[in-house]
Amino acid sequence: MKKLIWLIIIVVAVFVLYRVFRQESIPPAGAAPLSVRLAAQNSSGESGQATLTEADGQVMVAITLSGMPPDRPQPVHLHKGSCEVLGEPIYTLSSVVNGVSETTLPVSLAAITGELPLALNVHKSAVEMNVYVACGEVAND
Repeated sequence: MKKLIWLIIIVVAVFVLYRVFRQESIPPAGAAPLSVRLAAQNSSGESGQATLTEADGQVMVAITLSGMPPDRPQPVHLHKGSCEVLGEPIYTLSSVVNGVSETTLPVSLAAITGELPLALNVHKSAVEMNVYVACGEVAND
């Protein structure tokens, strides 16, 4: 009888350890990336794509933009509101330079989508912040 009890204890212990180590090796399922199409504004000819991807509780915002002038940094913000009616900026992103920008935000994707409606807006330059060259609305598809 003691052998049977010990056998059951060992089997249960192995099962529990298997489950614990198996769960730790499976990466947690994160939120699906969000894609934002950036449309040209004010006849700029600049358009592109932004992707918001969560990893480790932070969001990487990757922007690719075409049609922009070379070597001219263009500031980018995530604003409350829409492209039609921009509200205050809630996140400042890295400027787009030569068509590329990458920024890591110290918030989750759920926190960002909890702020909707939002618009990702590209400005012509740091001097001409009131001139918008591209914009896209963040949607929780």
